[in-house]
Amino acid sequence: MRELRLPSDLRATQALHAGVAGLIKSKDSDVILNGKTAMFTDCDIKVHQEFCESALYYGADVYSVDPSNTTKLADDINYYICVATEGKIREAVRPELLESLKLVLVDALYFKASWTHPFDRTQTKVEDFYNFQGKTIGSVNMMYHKAPHNFGDANSIEAQVLEMTYGKNEKFSMLILLPFDGTSIKKVLANLVTQPLDWMMEYRVTDEFPEIDCYIPRFKISSQIDLIRPLQYSGVTSIFDPEKAELPGVSDSPLYVSKTIQTVEIEVTEEGTVAATSTVVGLEDRILGARFEANKEFAYLITERDSGLILLAGVYTKPSVV
Repeated sequence: MRELRLPSDLRATQALHAGVAGLIKSKDSDVILNGKTAMFTDCDIKVHQEFCESALYYGADVYSVDPSNTTKLADDINYYICVATEGKIREAVRPELLESLKLVLVDALYFKASWTHPFDRTQTKVEDFYNFQGKTIGSVNMMYHKAPHNFGDANSIEAQVLEMTYGKNEKFSMLILLPFDGTSIKKVLANLVTQPLDWMMEYRVTDEFPEIDCYIPRFKISSQIDLIRPLQYSGVTSIFDPEKAELPGVSDSPLYVSKTIQTVEIEVTEEGTVAATSTVVGLEDRILGARFEANKEFAYLITERDSGLILLAGVYTKPSVV
């Protein structure tokens, strides 16, 4: 629990999950947010009834399957994810990834939202994109608008933060974390791991949003990664070790986690953001002002503003003209 920054008290964690589920189900005419979770279990594995009931309580689907037919199992999982992400992710797993697996957990999230303040497509231009050393590493379609945004320094993570909201209700937002001059994106990411989440309030120096000249790349990212190493880096280790893993709450059978695959699709355009997941700069002096130029490597988060819940997160380090 500690490694994932969750409460040690089970009831508090359950309340947190219920709150997250409520946020995902909340409606906004300018925001679509759908979440689906499923468990595909080997029909020969006896999963505790209490665990199945808990899964159903939290809205998860539970399926008993024949894991020997990996082609059909892959088709079933991919179809489930395809429907949940409205067709954005069509092939999250391949049959060879499912060999010898006894239980597969699937988590899918689909997010589509319009900016509160859209960008003007006629202002989008091709511009250079840099690394933290000031070296050109590619080109991007740089979007521009002048609009009111939360904007400020988060010294604890060594980054400027720009918050751009979605929809009329401004319930959700994207945070762009732009490293201070001379600071690498790796350093910012390391700070995010070690520092408390207070930085999410640190940059909010005023309740009034100033008019900001914003330059943000239009980008589209597709990726598939194994989350085992990132989770181990965060301190989650024993469940991946067949000698140490203990999952008595799930089944009496000896189980451990051998694969954790996350597939992500995210697209940021002048109109807004489309993102799906199954399981994104100025070279000037760092002075608060009316200009934010994301023309170097940065990190981004999509959040629910009232709770600070992070729905999606990523980095933009490989520029391309899209």
